[in-house]
Amino acid sequence: MVFHRKLPRSSFILLCASVSCAVAAGLVMQAYAHRLDTLRPDGGPPMDVVVATIQVTRGTVLSETALELVTLPSRFAPPGALRDVARAAGRIVVADIAAGEVVTDLRLAGARSGPTAAMVPAGMRAVGVPVASSIGVKPGDLVDVIATFGGAGAHTEVTGEALEVLAVDPEGGGSAFGGATTSRSGGVGLVLLVSTTDAERLAFASTFATLSVAVRGPDDPVGTGSFPVP
Repeated sequence: MVFHRKLPRSSFILLCASVSCAVAAGLVMQAYAHRLDTLRPDGGPPMDVVVATIQVTRGTVLSETALELVTLPSRFAPPGALRDVARAAGRIVVADIAAGEVVTDLRLAGARSGPTAAMVPAGMRAVGVPVASSIGVKPGDLVDVIATFGGAGAHTEVTGEALEVLAVDPEGGGSAFGGATTSRSGGVGLVLLVSTTDAERLAFASTFATLSVAVRGPDDPVGTGSFPVP
């Protein structure tokens, strides 16, 4: 004869409570996991983008050795990111690019732009002028151009203020620029970013005056003035 032992009522209640707690714990964990997935940003599918391997300064022609492809989530790719090294190599940088930065179309000039034209915004001009001395001027510096006119009405005046230096040509102070400095030795040629009005004034001054530059500090306010010679 087989005897079946009947569970006490209290044990049955405990068993049901245990099963209910286990189900509740599972539902809580599932809800927590779903919440984490909701809060975690979706990076999107991976994509290859062009990245600079070194710091590249404005006006530089990009070479393939300075570029590489990296893979990152598409959500973190900036607008206009290039995805082919061949599309970036050989183009001119119009704004500095840091090492590790994604290369975008906005940082590069058009494929047909020359090194100087690539750095000239619409409405501006790049003008080459001869100066007696550059006193260590480098591209990116802001300078005032000072013209000294000779003759009976000898005087010195500021011909251009806070002009950005795009390039420095150590051999550019000779006849290629014309004007009063063609016979000077040790002259330096500067390529300056100017307005159309400043371009005309500099062309006149480079023909009839000797030019020099005064270097501005980056926070120096733009003013006006002249320096009359007694």
